[in-house]
Amino acid sequence: MTPPGDAAVLPESAAAGPALPDGDAGRSYLPGMTLDDYVRDVVAPDALLRSVLDFGRPGSRDVLSALASKVNEFDDDDTGRGDSYRRAQRDATVRWTGMRRMLRLCAPTAATRESVVLDVLGGDGTVARAVAVQDDASLPGLTLLTGDVSARMIAQALGHGLPAVRQPADFLFLRDASVDAVLLAYGSHHISPRDRPAAVREALRVVRPGGRVVLHDFHRASPMARFFSAVVHPHTEAGHDYAHFSRSEMTGLFAGAGVPAQVEDLYDPLVVAGATEGEARRRLCDYVGAMYGVGHVLGTQEGTDGAWRLLQDVFDHGEYVAQHAVDPTLPRTPAVRPARHGWLAELPRWALVAVARKAV
Repeated sequence: MTPPGDAAVLPESAAAGPALPDGDAGRSYLPGMTLDDYVRDVVAPDALLRSVLDFGRPGSRDVLSALASKVNEFDDDDTGRGDSYRRAQRDATVRWTGMRRMLRLCAPTAATRESVVLDVLGGDGTVARAVAVQDDASLPGLTLLTGDVSARMIAQALGHGLPAVRQPADFLFLRDASVDAVLLAYGSHHISPRDRPAAVREALRVVRPGGRVVLHDFHRASPMARFFSAVVHPHTEAGHDYAHFSRSEMTGLFAGAGVPAQVEDLYDPLVVAGATEGEARRRLCDYVGAMYGVGHVLGTQEGTDGAWRLLQDVFDHGEYVAQHAVDPTLPRTPAVRPARHGWLAELPRWALVAVARKAV
């Protein structure tokens, strides 16, 4: 594959940027930015975006129209928990353990060539920023293209200097076979069950032959799903009434698209550092409160000790470990351990990951 940053080898059709549907150039696309502004000021100077985006594919006009009027719960705290979520994500490495494993599943041969991974539910570019900060030797030559349906999230990703595009998961503004891998993670349950087959088909459409699609979510019987239903849903403005996945649903989605998938259990903890044991514990409580918009709930738990006890109760994986084939040596409840430069507080989470490879 030719490196995506080499503008000289782009297809002639992509050299000037993606074509726009008639009448859509002036349509609102991002905060203070029309679609025409985005193409001219963001896409045109960026070789990767020019090479992969296609706003002229059939159906784009209706999708762009819907996006222009769409309010998303991740736009800001008035619509849900967008502002608090972005505050939590300032430290992009909190979920690095799971991110690293998923990226290695996406691009197992990244060491031999450049690879572009589309992060469909990328928010403000958390995975891309984590990759840049970690500089992991096992993930060389990896470029993340951040996508999201939230206008504010994509605006923030662009503000971080990342290539990013606003698009729904079930209709991607990308050319056929234009990226090496697709990651659907950290919010897959927000895709409604009726739209999930289309999201999987779209991911397979835009990935190159031989490329991989990785789908991540929490098992519907997991402590994480219980946290969403018992804490987040009843105590946040936007609620959290979303259906999580099962193994059979994941494999069924890919089977329905004509591609087999393997499902594995993925350890995907939240890990936060602190100078002292108490600071690490407090910072993890603060992170969970901001990340999921439940800071006010944790704040009523008699200080950090009470908030920590709540997390230990909700995220007790004893029963889950006993019923599922996951590594029993990993933490079963939130714990704090000494590290080289202080302390680490770790909140265990087990997720399901389906990996599918597009036929060559």
